[in-house]
Amino acid sequence: MARLDTSAPRLLVAGGLPLALALLGACNDYDLVRPDDKNEGTEPDPTVPTSPDIEVEPAALEFGGVLKDCPSAPLSITVRNVGDAYLDVTELASGNSSFTLDWDGAAFQLAPGQERDFEVSFTPDAYATFESEITVASNDPDEGTVAVPTEGFGDENAMYEEGFTQESYASLDVLWVIDNSGSMGEEQQQVRDNFESFINEFVGLGLDYHLAVVATDMDGPMFQGKFVGDVITPASDDPISEFLAAADLGSSGSGSERGMDAVKAALSEPLISGENAGFLREDAALAAIVLSDEDDSSTISDSAFASWFMGLKADSAMVTFNAIVGDPTTTTDWLGGCTDWAGATMLQANAGDRYVDMADTTGGIWRSICYSDYDETLSHVSLTSAGMITTLQLSQTPTNWGLIEVYVDDTQWLYSLFDGWTYNADDNSITFHGEAIPGPGAYVRVQYPIAGECE
Repeated sequence: MARLDTSAPRLLVAGGLPLALALLGACNDYDLVRPDDKNEGTEPDPTVPTSPDIEVEPAALEFGGVLKDCPSAPLSITVRNVGDAYLDVTELASGNSSFTLDWDGAAFQLAPGQERDFEVSFTPDAYATFESEITVASNDPDEGTVAVPTEGFGDENAMYEEGFTQESYASLDVLWVIDNSGSMGEEQQQVRDNFESFINEFVGLGLDYHLAVVATDMDGPMFQGKFVGDVITPASDDPISEFLAAADLGSSGSGSERGMDAVKAALSEPLISGENAGFLREDAALAAIVLSDEDDSSTISDSAFASWFMGLKADSAMVTFNAIVGDPTTTTDWLGGCTDWAGATMLQANAGDRYVDMADTTGGIWRSICYSDYDETLSHVSLTSAGMITTLQLSQTPTNWGLIEVYVDDTQWLYSLFDGWTYNADDNSITFHGEAIPGPGAYVRVQYPIAGECE
């Protein structure tokens, strides 16, 4: 039996030829030139673009509402090269400093198909709408600068709401303290001309009231805290006429106006049990109302007077000191005082700082003696004396007073000096006017935006 000999090399054949020779001959039937060699010496196709092409996304940035003075969460902006040549980006810029970019200021280059992301943040410094553009400058031959509209607005954190139910006292003792110095003739006349507004509020509320008048004159023996005329009550024959007669003090009194001294003398012994007996009642609220065109010159200190006056009642909330005086001094008006015309009558006064401070201390109100509308002034003082609120001190500071909303029961009252409300930024308060003054039992609701804390 024959065996295959594997000890010697073998030569494979194909078609009678060795296989190596057969393959060598076959190479003549194929192009063995390398692909790169084909392009040697040829020109580029002019229809194929060879320039950078910038693309920026998104087309616009919308931040919406962001808390004032707080940075927003960043939004991304992408710069991309969709061309077939290198894109040189030379600048990214914001048109408003409230919008900031995380670009380091260095120019950069993007290869075809390459992109780079940046972050934009928004920090509003006002309660307003901010509109700007993020611009990207490059060597794109068609779009040298691309603008991305950017918008956001300064926002409040929350709406704060507070309210109260309007109440009034059932009985009230009111001591009028009227300046009878040489410059007070016009102001006394204004009070007398408009006193009906004061007393009509009491009548409308059904108040059980006592009224008495003293002068600021503590020098002459005629006054010194003694009541001018009788105590006026709802049972008096003609309350208005009696008050007008008592308030007609003339203008020949002492030029040293001592309103607080006069109040203390009038409501202390020996007068309160003597000449002034029958005025002060234990169960009635107490209000003092000063009318003066000069500041107080009393010898008693403000702190001593406040302690004594508020201690006249077991509940100090039942005691108020109110002032119709010259405008107080402020950081922007260090002279204070006021001048105005009431028809053909000129009203003028120096600052009544001590009286205004006492009104603030006791929860009373002050009104400018130069304000020509004494009708409203006396109405406000009357209602406040009766324990009603005509000026509401807000417990928080509105970030945007234009967004304050005021409701009395179910009626929204608008901002107005006539039958509406006004806001005073100096003392952060709302004052009601005319028909908008809440009546007894009315519920008042005020809502307004307040600042939040940055996250």
